[in-house]
Amino acid sequence: MVSYADAMENKGVEIGEEKGLKALVRSLKEYTCDFDAIYNSVIKNEVFSKVTKDQVIKYFED
Repeated sequence: MVSYADAMENKGVEIGEEKGLKALVRSLKEYTCDFDAIYNSVIKNEVFSKVTKDQVIKYFED
């Protein structure tokens, strides 16, 4: 069973990863507007290797 502290820690990690993904996509967008190139670069990062195109496009279209 997951304790409350573990659940809060997991939620914090999840929020941190979302913010990191947002920052990464926005910074890559400064160099290219090619979505596929950005997506391929993002999934090469081990932290974001399992993100979906939908997750990336959310920040790409901002």
